[in-house]
Amino acid sequence: MEKIDFCKAEKVKGEENQMEEKKTNQQSRVAESEIIIDSVQPYRENYQMRMLKNNRIPGLLRVSGCGMEGASRYYYHTGHAQSLETYYKNKDIRAEEILKLTRQFLSVMEKMKDYMLEPNYLMLSEKYIFEKNENYFFCFFPENEKTWQVSYHELTEYFVRKVDYQDLESIQLACMLHKETLKETYDLESILQQYEEEAKNREEKSKEEKIREESKREKDRREMEENQNIEIQENSYYNKARENYAVMEEKRYGPIKKFAKRFKSGKWGEWEDLITEADDYE
Repeated sequence: MEKIDFCKAEKVKGEENQMEEKKTNQQSRVAESEIIIDSVQPYRENYQMRMLKNNRIPGLLRVSGCGMEGASRYYYHTGHAQSLETYYKNKDIRAEEILKLTRQFLSVMEKMKDYMLEPNYLMLSEKYIFEKNENYFFCFFPENEKTWQVSYHELTEYFVRKVDYQDLESIQLACMLHKETLKETYDLESILQQYEEEAKNREEKSKEEKIREESKREKDRREMEENQNIEIQENSYYNKARENYAVMEEKRYGPIKKFAKRFKSGKWGEWEDLITEADDYE
């Protein structure tokens, strides 16, 4: 009897019927440090799987595969990293995080060339991209039937749903990536460069506007201070004028007021004294 390698996995009841209904059925079960993906396709130990088993490729999760009753199962060691789906469950994704993820994705594809690995086999779903310490890790799944261009465009749909809508740059980047990747083929690096140039121009324009606003505020402040100084000077002038007027009034009418006061009180005094007092005001 032919020996079947079940990879120490239990057979799920009804699995055979499920395999017959679908050509490709991917099932994943997330454990604390491992994710399992099942496929109805027969397991093939090709050179790419051997390359992955014998080499540690930065940015790719370690993977091993085996056959089970004409199907295949793949084990991925996550190292306690979190999937994007879990990591961003209760938080929004921002432009800098989208850029970092996409840059690392491009870097991983570049490294894969050295190992003759097919980039279309990368799983670019929020369920199968993992984050740990601001680094992102990808699953290499040999049964993936989509091109990486299609897979990345679908990932941008996730960006649009989870983007921080209070941050204009994050909205700008997510929408731009979604729009530009609608094409069947596209240059992702060029799209990122275009965004970064436009973002730089927007930042410079924003700085110029802030400088103009600050300059206007400073000008308004100086004008206000000048107006306040003028008002203070005018008040000082008017106060001084009132003081001078009071002195002049006192000199002019002081003797008469004093004479009237004496007249009213009945204390006239000497006429010579009145004349002397009047002379003192001159």
